[in-house]
Amino acid sequence: MLAGILCGLMTTTGVVSLAVALAGTTAPRRPGPFQRWQALRARGSAGERARRLALGAAAAAVATGVWLASGVFVAAAAAGLAVVGVPWLLAPAKSATARIARLDALSEWTQRLADILRLGKGLEQAMIDSRAWAPEAIAGPVAALSDRLRFGVPPDQALRTFADELADVTADKTVAALVLSSQFSGPGLAASLEALAASTREEVATYRRIEADRAKPRTTVRWMVAITLTVFAAGLLNPGYTAPYATPLGQLVLAVVVCAFTGVLAWMRSMAAHRPVPRFLVQDPRSVVTSASRPETAGSGGGAE
Repeated sequence: MLAGILCGLMTTTGVVSLAVALAGTTAPRRPGPFQRWQALRARGSAGERARRLALGAAAAAVATGVWLASGVFVAAAAAGLAVVGVPWLLAPAKSATARIARLDALSEWTQRLADILRLGKGLEQAMIDSRAWAPEAIAGPVAALSDRLRFGVPPDQALRTFADELADVTADKTVAALVLSSQFSGPGLAASLEALAASTREEVATYRRIEADRAKPRTTVRWMVAITLTVFAAGLLNPGYTAPYATPLGQLVLAVVVCAFTGVLAWMRSMAAHRPVPRFLVQDPRSVVTSASRPETAGSGGGAE
């Protein structure tokens, strides 16, 4: 009966996947798993790759030890996955903390850029010089922006690439003001940047209060997971406790319990994780205006003005 249900589910999944592959979808094409893995591998430093290899080796060692101690394959697989998955499940604040630090650095960079503009320096030269004092959280994107401007990339294109590297709707607001100023020069840019810097600081303060409120339930979940893992480890030391799970039915029940517990943790992590607001400073692939025609449009607009 169970085998028939599984075969039916697999057949249905195969038919749906084949239909999607043949007919396609209206969603934008996304990189496949192999391309995403290559991108992550390219971005990761040597220390990060070493950490992942060590974590994988530890997971394999734990899974092997649990299997030899209990003889329950599902328990061994769950223990190995726990070594890799539990740190990820219990650390949803990492991306939010990184975003808060990036926004805080962006507000500081914007404020200092406004101060330099008030001293009479041009916008393009100020952005080129900003790599020397850019905050650490955005030092990479700012250095890349400075290099593009020094090598003659039009400010409009350089700033749009800068916005893509930051990939944040709050950063889009600042970059949009810089793009407009680079195309249509005029007074008031310093005041606009100061207002944007103040708005970003207020947003950072709000996010920090939210993360402080989220820290309490996260601590409760960590304690719950720690207690569950402790009971699981204690049960492995008692062969009589794990004996019922060595049967096929026991392993099936254990697999359901592990999947349900993992699903609850993943659901709670998704609730606590930051959901990015869609950006607006992106190029619509359906647009007929290409990047090569932007300088001409900007030039004609400036001439008309």
